[in-house]
Amino acid sequence: MAAEYVATMYLLFIFMFFPILNLGTVGLNAFFLWFATNCAATVGAKSQCFQQAVQIPSGTGPWYPGAYDTARAKATEIRNMFPGISWVATATNPEVKAIAEPIDPAAGLSPYQHIGPGAWPAGAPRPDPDQYTLLLRVTINGAASPLIVVPWFNIPGLSKPMQLQMVSQAQFENPPGLLF
Repeated sequence: MAAEYVATMYLLFIFMFFPILNLGTVGLNAFFLWFATNCAATVGAKSQCFQQAVQIPSGTGPWYPGAYDTARAKATEIRNMFPGISWVATATNPEVKAIAEPIDPAAGLSPYQHIGPGAWPAGAPRPDPDQYTLLLRVTINGAASPLIVVPWFNIPGLSKPMQLQMVSQAQFENPPGLLF
């Protein structure tokens, strides 16, 4: 009986349908933000080096960009595909980090993290694949937007973009390349 009233239907539609639609859209856009982070880490981990572009073979071969540039370019490419995700691009957002984790915790080696841009520091432990697991981690501090932004409410994810931090990492496939 109550569902027959126009006012009841209006209230149900406004206060239930649109918030659920906005939350679903934010969830979908959060997935796209994670997808950009994951693709950036995966593509960056396949690079020949970390920072500098290298020519293989030297002097005659093609140039290969570093993991830092490749990961950031892939994240930006995917961000441009989906208008519901955004972030402010800075030198450290997306953050590309090379991580050396000791394989044997009892060996007394300490873990090491290097945040790009910049080549692997000379004083850092050598990226030896027999002693360390070498990872590339990409972190994006971004926002997932709802379908309908409602200016008079201040609820992240429901009436305004939700700020998220997405992290993804992959095994670096060319450990000696971390030095460059």
